[in-house]
Amino acid sequence: MTEPKSRHLKFLWIGALAAYVLLVISSHLVQRSSTPPDLSDSDRPSVTLDALDEHRHDVFGNTVNIYYDQYWRPSLPIDTLEFSSDDFTPPLPVLLLHGSPGNGANFQTLAPMIQQSGRTVIAPDLPGSGMSDWALDMSYVSQARYMSKLMDHLNFDRVHVVGWSSGGGVALEMAHQFPHRVASITLLASIGAQETEGSGSYFFEHVKYAVGLAGLGVGPELIPHFGFLGTYRERAGWLKAFWDSDQRELTRIMPSIETPTLILHGRDDPLVAASGAEKHHEMMPTSRLVMLDASHFMPFMQAQETAGYLNEFFDRHDSPGVEPQTDYLNLAPVPTRHGGDALLHWIGSLVKSIPWWLQLIGLVVLTRYLPHVTIVLAAIMVVMMRIDLAVAILGLLIGRTWWLVRGANALERPLSAWRWVRGILFVVPAMLVGMIVAGWAVGLSERVGVVGLALGCVMTLVVVHGLRLIITWSGRQRIKGWFRRATNHEYWPRVIIYLPVLWWGVKRMIRRGLQPLTAVNPGYSYDGGVQGESKIDLNTKLGDSDDPEESVLHCMLIDKSTADARTQAALRAIQDDAELGGFPIIAKPDEGEQGRGVKLLKTIDDVRGYCESSGEPFVLQKFHPGPHELGVLWMRHEEAIRNPDYDGPSGYIYAITIKHFPTLRGDGKHTLRKLILSHKRHRAQPSVFFEHNKTRLNWVPDKGQKVRLGIAGNHAQGAKFTDGEHLITPELTDRINQIIDGFDQRAGSGFDIGRFDLRCASLDELAQGRGFGIVELNGLTSEPTNLYDPKRSLFWAWRVLLGHWTQLERLAEARIATKTGEPVDDRTWDRIRNALIRSMI
Repeated sequence: MTEPKSRHLKFLWIGALAAYVLLVISSHLVQRSSTPPDLSDSDRPSVTLDALDEHRHDVFGNTVNIYYDQYWRPSLPIDTLEFSSDDFTPPLPVLLLHGSPGNGANFQTLAPMIQQSGRTVIAPDLPGSGMSDWALDMSYVSQARYMSKLMDHLNFDRVHVVGWSSGGGVALEMAHQFPHRVASITLLASIGAQETEGSGSYFFEHVKYAVGLAGLGVGPELIPHFGFLGTYRERAGWLKAFWDSDQRELTRIMPSIETPTLILHGRDDPLVAASGAEKHHEMMPTSRLVMLDASHFMPFMQAQETAGYLNEFFDRHDSPGVEPQTDYLNLAPVPTRHGGDALLHWIGSLVKSIPWWLQLIGLVVLTRYLPHVTIVLAAIMVVMMRIDLAVAILGLLIGRTWWLVRGANALERPLSAWRWVRGILFVVPAMLVGMIVAGWAVGLSERVGVVGLALGCVMTLVVVHGLRLIITWSGRQRIKGWFRRATNHEYWPRVIIYLPVLWWGVKRMIRRGLQPLTAVNPGYSYDGGVQGESKIDLNTKLGDSDDPEESVLHCMLIDKSTADARTQAALRAIQDDAELGGFPIIAKPDEGEQGRGVKLLKTIDDVRGYCESSGEPFVLQKFHPGPHELGVLWMRHEEAIRNPDYDGPSGYIYAITIKHFPTLRGDGKHTLRKLILSHKRHRAQPSVFFEHNKTRLNWVPDKGQKVRLGIAGNHAQGAKFTDGEHLITPELTDRINQIIDGFDQRAGSGFDIGRFDLRCASLDELAQGRGFGIVELNGLTSEPTNLYDPKRSLFWAWRVLLGHWTQLERLAEARIATKTGEPVDDRTWDRIRNALIRSMI
């Protein structure tokens, strides 16, 4: 970047920062100068109470306004009473305490149903919620005292208290502090003991509250919103109530409460687990537990049923001294679990028994090695309420960061600060969406068992992974690449490509087995070329350093040793052996396949890096600049084996594959990363190209500049294979036969079937049988790679494959019949069988 442009960009950044600071200051000034809403005209009643400090002492001169909804007891005609009106004692009033966030209006449906039973109902906005003022201390202890003062204002001596959700903490404190004023308490889908809240840890729960206060309270203050996001108190008042409270205190007082208690809970409560309500029932000796087929939101969704249980409970305990009921009425029993459902819940119970910090460590480690699977598992456990959502997200965030730093491949690893942030924070929306699908997965496990569990997990994984891709441009390009892979047989799994061969192999194994096939290529290796052949040995047999036309590219073995010793040996060979041709030079494992470990070394540092990263023996091979690379599959005539008097050509070329190295052209605008993902073909194998070019993915090639993305002529490494049948000429066939004849003489026995990988400067010269260099020779497990031609059909590919394996079978039978080759022994066959089968599938 030129200096004027750099200076201009710097000024832009400074100007943007100054504008932001000015906007934030202006936003705060506007908010401070705004007139707070006048609540005096509200038709809701309110009371002004002396405030309490953090020590729960009255702060005289400091007040808190508490607003409340009131539903007065309906008047009853005298003539409906069966006794003297002088003896009539009205039912006790009811105090409804909302959860957080919430306000008294949450009971607009439930309160009238209680009122109709002849009771006065009061539903206040607790301090810091709704229209009520922010208080210095909003703990459950202080809120209980504020409610006692509200009772004084209303002239209520005794009340029934209903605490919904976090309001249950206030109800418990009222029963503890003012037992003579509380006729009963109802814990309606309520919190309670510390161990039943989220992670069960006071420390971790308060870390969550601190993060919430920072995010909802402080965070918006850094945004110039000019009041549209409300005030700090409006956004975070309800969280301060959690921050000021200590549920460990509830754990301590619950066993000592003698006030009649009704615990009314929903089996499917997603916020307070049903197991928590059962725990509270065990802790409180005067409690009755009623478990309903309901969720957390009973005041809205099951108001009539809830009012029925409440009114019955209130009627029983209007008068003091009535023996409390202590039974467990389970109207939503846990179903008997079988199969996958039983397995899933057994795992869930095991996870639930683990401390939160151990769950966190487990999630971090699992995410490091199985990033997407762990999101699915975490989502299922959160939906089942076996892991706290915050614990899950924190574990996923840490684990994903670790994975991006140490485990992600070049395709996944971010290349900019923004991508790092996006890559890490992805787990948050993925987790939330995953939980929706995970709920469906859990339901499937209940209905269908193991199959449903497996299907649900797969669907959750697909949704999570799909979400990750579809929300970004690069992800959508990868989806397009995946579609290309799915619709073109050149990318399909070998098990599909090799279906006819697999069927042929099954029939052969039934008749004679596959072991006899290793009788071919007696001069190539002991097993015909199934595995373990040495490239340096094969090069020698092909005529390395003994070929006047230099058709065999010279090689030098660098044996196993220390990295420094191998580096020195390699550098000496490059310097002293003129036939290697100096830099650049090819390095590859002496025993390897599918392009594994093939590198083009251009400098001394490249040599040193290769020796340090690879501990196995490798060969240095003269680099042929090409630009063309081909695979020539050659087969021996069966008659040349069976007939000792045969004097015709040794064999023929069965197939030729032209290998097209992956390249693209720059546009002077976009990075290599974006060019790869924009390319219709290359985006089908992005991980391959990203890994090969990971050091230059942010590089912007010049307009029209040709960029080569790989050097290995291997389909798995990104090369395109096309059929080269037009290159099969008598001249090329004669030259290959000549090379094979020399191989037979040097090896002392024959070579029957295999593929030459070679390079040439001109396809015309190649067709004339000259101007090429042999990179390597593959044996028995070679395949006619022209079958991957994207313009050819799958049926054509199957025909080519069957022809290859059928001829292989004939050649093996000929070797055995003429005793010029023999299969490997049983012990060796046991060792290499899987390698041969893998070559077929």
